[in-house]
Amino acid sequence: MVVYAKPKRTRRKAPIVLLVLLIVLVLLLVAADRVGHSVADDKLADQVAAQAQSKDVKLGVPPTADITGFPFLTQVAAGKYDKILVHMRDVTVQSYAIPKLDITANGVHAKTSDVLNGNGPITADTVSGTATVGWGYVNQAAKEQLEQDQVKDVQLSGHDGALDVRMTVTVLGQDLQLAGTAKPTLNDDGKSLRVSFAGLHTTGKLPDAAKNILDGVLQQLGLQIKLPTLPYGLKLTHVDPQSDGLLVTATAENVTLAE
Repeated sequence: MVVYAKPKRTRRKAPIVLLVLLIVLVLLLVAADRVGHSVADDKLADQVAAQAQSKDVKLGVPPTADITGFPFLTQVAAGKYDKILVHMRDVTVQSYAIPKLDITANGVHAKTSDVLNGNGPITADTVSGTATVGWGYVNQAAKEQLEQDQVKDVQLSGHDGALDVRMTVTVLGQDLQLAGTAKPTLNDDGKSLRVSFAGLHTTGKLPDAAKNILDGVLQQLGLQIKLPTLPYGLKLTHVDPQSDGLLVTATAENVTLAE
């Protein structure tokens, strides 16, 4: 009796090999996407710095840029980027110091070569930004406008959206320490704000005559603060007092980020 050996079954390795190759390919594409993203971020930051300098905007430290969205390479191929974040620190505009300026650009248009080679133009449909105007600048403006025979020792500060005010007002030869909160309001020009001090009060009890005089002084007393002109034609839309300064919000349309 002849016994025939059963043929060995060969495992199908082709699907496994293809799967491994596919995984390797995906990893390579992701790596290429991230490398391209990092290079483009650096190039864009350089262009932002160059554009700022051409507009007489001085930067204490180099800006940073972040092209959001994934995958990055598909945005490059289309020449349109959903959102780009730009962060600037220690900014000086027309001798005004701005500690922080953060910009969000939406609907950004740029050719692939312009982004990767560091050439412009790069434009955005809309730009919104937030900037911090330090209390040093605000208080200097307040002292120049307010300190006179009747008013002195003006001090403004802020926290959680409230503008804290302290000052000394002389009424009938007596120095009164006043404190309270005030609400800053943007003027229609989008470049300055006004502050009313009608809500200030003194802790001590005053004679009616002195109180009437004080109320009259506070009603007439007002502060106009011209805010620094922000880059990219940003127009102020909101102001919010915080512990490190006035946090202002601004917007602009059809903005050139780099030329």
